[in-house]
Amino acid sequence: MREFDEADLRLFGVAEPAYDGLAACGRGDATETAALVLDLKSETGGDPLDDMQAMLSQMTKELRERFQRFQGQRRSAEQVAAEAEGDAERKLGQADAKAAIEAVSLIVRTLEKIDSLQRTILSERRDAAELACEAADFEAVVAEFDRRVEAKAQAYLERWKAEYEASARRAADCGAVGDGGDGRNGP
Repeated sequence: MREFDEADLRLFGVAEPAYDGLAACGRGDATETAALVLDLKSETGGDPLDDMQAMLSQMTKELRERFQRFQGQRRSAEQVAAEAEGDAERKLGQADAKAAIEAVSLIVRTLEKIDSLQRTILSERRDAAELACEAADFEAVVAEFDRRVEAKAQAYLERWKAEYEASARRAADCGAVGDGGDGRNGP
């Protein structure tokens, strides 16, 4: 089926999935292959959401391959059932086609779950980005508040200095006028 070849892989979180099946590991033993996969996953050490998204992308690619294989098996089983000469061959072909359809259905449900998880990851990332922006916004608001408080305090200080100097000048002027000009206080 060619419609999967034209799918936008960016919907699954990566431009080009790196996973090409466990056969690419060159291992035939499932235990060795599982250990190799587990070791690779533990070495990433990055963001858990990135790891999860990479794993989901790998699963999507593998499921896509299996989906195509089961669809091919379904078509060949239906063809065998249609061309069958005996009742037993026809029923066997129909049973094989039904099993392939059930496998395809299971794969589709699994892909829907993967899609749901991918959307959850994207939502988590968006929420984390918004939270980071909110924290940055909060810090910016605090900095702006501090700046305004400092500016207001500086303005009060300048006004107080001006009032104090004016008061001091008035007191000096009153003292000079009140002493009669001879430097003594009083008459």
